[in-house]
Parts: sequence; structure tokens; C-alpha cells
Amino acid sequence: MDNVITFTPAELVSVIIGICTAVVTVSACIGVIAKWFSKARAPEIKQNLRLDAIDKRLEEIDKVIDQFREYFQNDDNRFKAIERSNKITQTALLALLKYSINGNDKESLVQAEKSLEEYLIDK
Repeated sequence: MDNVITFTPAELVSVIIGICTAVVTVSACIGVIAKWFSKARAPEIKQNLRLDAIDKRLEEIDKVIDQFREYFQNDDNRFKAIERSNKITQTALLALLKYSINGNDKESLVQAEKSLEEYLIDK
């Protein structure tokens, strides 16, 4: 039990160099594995970037489509108002034509006047 552990400076240096070599080897292996892993994930990363760009474009396109839907709705409302106006105007013209031909069709003139008056008040 009285064994004393002794070593020479050369042995000490060789142990330190061995430990350093092991650390360098392990770090090199970790670097190679990390590089392989990043190469394996590169297509996935590229695809994710592409999909993100496509999502952004789709959001912009959705905004434009919503804007055009609003324009179309406004135009549809205007066309309906023009159609209503034309219908009332045509009815009034027809009543005037009937009265000028007949001379006795005062009821259609009164009705056309009321509808034209209501339209102009509502407008």
C-alpha cells in the first residue's frame, strides 16, 4: 500500500497531448456531423423559404381580390340605381306619350309623377 505513483515529465506531456488530441478529434467529429446534418436539412430550409415567399404573395393577392370585390359591389349598386332610374324615367315617358296620344289617361300621368317624385326625394 505504500506504492507511490511516479511519472516522468515526458509521460506527463504525452498524457496532455493525448487529452488534447482526443478533444480535437471529438470536436472535428461533431463538426462533420453538424455539417452532414445541415446538408441534410438544406432542402427543407430552402422549401420553407420558398413556401413563406408564396404565402406572402398569396396574402397580397387576397388583399387585391378583396379590393376588387369591393369595387365590383360598388359598381353593382350603381348599376342597380341606374336601372331603377331608367325604369322610372321610361314609365314617365310612356305616361306622357299615352296622354299626348289619348288625352284622357290622366291616371297614368299622376302615377308616373308620384313615382318620379318619390324617386327624386329618395335620391
